[in-house]
Amino acid sequence: MTAAENGAGHDKPKCGGKRRGEGAGLTCTRPAGWGTDHPGTGRCKLHGGSTRTHVTAGRKALAEKAVAAFGLPREIDPRDALLEEVYRTAGAVDWLHQQVQALQAAEVVWGVTEEVTKDAGEFPGVDTTRSAEVNVWVRLYAQERAHLVRVAKEAIGAGLEERRVKLAEQQGAMLAGVIKAILGDLELTPEQQARVPTVVPRHLRVVAGAG
Repeated sequence: MTAAENGAGHDKPKCGGKRRGEGAGLTCTRPAGWGTDHPGTGRCKLHGGSTRTHVTAGRKALAEKAVAAFGLPREIDPRDALLEEVYRTAGAVDWLHQQVQALQAAEVVWGVTEEVTKDAGEFPGVDTTRSAEVNVWVRLYAQERAHLVRVAKEAIGAGLEERRVKLAEQQGAMLAGVIKAILGDLELTPEQQARVPTVVPRHLRVVAGAG
C-alpha cells in the first residue's frame, strides 16, 4: 500500500473513512468534508459526513479554525462589545430568517438525517435515511432569536441606549458647530443667510435618513 493510496503525503486533509469492497483496507482519499456543509474537515458525504454527528463535529472544527485564525485579542470597552454583539446577532437573525423562508413547507420538519455508503454487497450505493425532525436552519434561527433577546436585555440593563443618545447629542452639537463655522467663513450675503435655516436642516434630514 502506497502513501498516496492511503491518503497520506498530502498537505490538504483527507476524508480518511474506511473503504469497502475492492478498496477494503484503504482509507478514502477524497478531500475532508467533500460534499458536505463543512468542507475541509471531517468525513466526506459518502462516509458519514452528512450524518448529524459528523455535521456537528465538522461545524465545531470549522468554528475552532476560524477562532484560531481571526480571534486576535483587541482592547474594547465592555459596553461597546455588548453593543457590537447586539448588532452582530441581529444580522445573524436576519440572515437565518432568509434561509428559513427559502425552505419548502415539508423541509421544515422532514428531511435527510443520515447517508451511509456501501461499496460492497448485493446493493452497493448510498443508503439514505429520512425522518421527521425540525430543520437545522429553523433550530439555528430560534437559537439566535433567543440570544438576541438576551443580549438586548443586557444592553438595556447596561444603559447603552442612554449612552447612544448622549453620543448622538454630542455628535449633533459638534456638527452644528462645524456648520456654523463654515457658514461664517463663507461670508454669506443677507439673502443667503436667510435661507440657511431652511437649506441646512433639509440636507441634514437626508443624511440622517440614509444612515
